[in-house]
Amino acid sequence: MKKIFVSMFTALCLTFGILMSANAGEVSVLLEKLVDKGVLTSNEAKIIEQETKTQVSKDIVEKNSYALPSWVQSMKLKGDIRLRYQYEKKDADAASRSRARTRFRLGLDFNPLKDVKVGAGLSSGATDPRSTNTTWENTFERGDVRLDYASIEYSAAPWATLVGGKFLFSNYLWQTTDMLWDTDINPYGFAAHFDHSITDNMEGFVNAGWWLFDENGASKNPDPNMIYFQGGTKYSVEKLDAKVAGTYYIFNGVKGYDLDNELNTNTQVGNVADAGLKYDYDSFALSAEFGSNSILGGLPYGIDERIAVFGDYIINPDPSEQNKGWAAGFVFGNKKVSAYKQWQMKYQYVYLGKDAFPDTFPDSDRFGGRTDVKSHEAILTLGLMKNVTLGVDYYMSNRIKEAHNTEHVVQGDIVVKF
Repeated sequence: MKKIFVSMFTALCLTFGILMSANAGEVSVLLEKLVDKGVLTSNEAKIIEQETKTQVSKDIVEKNSYALPSWVQSMKLKGDIRLRYQYEKKDADAASRSRARTRFRLGLDFNPLKDVKVGAGLSSGATDPRSTNTTWENTFERGDVRLDYASIEYSAAPWATLVGGKFLFSNYLWQTTDMLWDTDINPYGFAAHFDHSITDNMEGFVNAGWWLFDENGASKNPDPNMIYFQGGTKYSVEKLDAKVAGTYYIFNGVKGYDLDNELNTNTQVGNVADAGLKYDYDSFALSAEFGSNSILGGLPYGIDERIAVFGDYIINPDPSEQNKGWAAGFVFGNKKVSAYKQWQMKYQYVYLGKDAFPDTFPDSDRFGGRTDVKSHEAILTLGLMKNVTLGVDYYMSNRIKEAHNTEHVVQGDIVVKF
């Protein structure tokens, strides 16, 4: 009876010791004292310690631990490291460029209150909102680590989610390509997502947001910003699915303004030192994807695990020419590459007119992120082991009005996710 009581007491001490940050040395001292007094044998002490740690870990994973706040138990740490070799060459230039680069991202999510999620992340890179790369240069110079995102997300209802801060926008603005929005961009502002089942096979959704581009200081002009509304529907039946959405962008305070990080490929007005955008960029976009899952009966090597075609379209009615953009592509192979032998092949073509959209936002790897660009892109991703992938990405891009100078970009990536 005494041993049972002492064993229970020891387990309780171990639980509090582990959860309340008692170090391993203190736990070992406690067990050693009990062994020295003959209360426990060495094997019993080891068994109690291991079983207690196992139960504590299980309770934390299941968020059932009484000794830790629920928001601590809900913490999720995630991130990735990417090593990249990049080669660039323009046909009309004699010189080419090769460079090695690293990307590091680390994120933390937790739930301080019911239905409230707080997220924050750090990433490598400088101030460019379209790049998280650090180039290997300047004799081992240390790279920068900056705030990548910091947001509060509120699940107001099962069908409504709101977010504010600097956030990851993929759940709040759907697009099938990076023709308009580089995937590294995390905007400042607010957004909302609503979805509702229409039938057993169909679901409707609405996204809306207000994103702030800049702070205008003491100027009487409004701070440049963007409001958008997106409505769409998703449909699935057996092995087939489809998703279609239309988006209306409303830009405020942008006309005549010199946006940070722009590349001056949009039409400008004013003198060189104080040039601004000539046009407004209120525009309408359409996105669609049609896909299938193992529709051919499950071909070897996962060839038909996911087959899809997709596209985006944009039109800005303010200018009379070079005001449209479109992208189309296809993908096949495994739906997600996260394990050994999984793979995916993707191709897309992008045509983005000079004044179809502000040149501050498109994919920075496609002719530097400029507009007035047409481009082919092919991506092959291979799974080397769990959460480790090898990717090869090839761009062949031209300016629409200066098509004689083709740019070739080849990127080889090794990515480790955790």
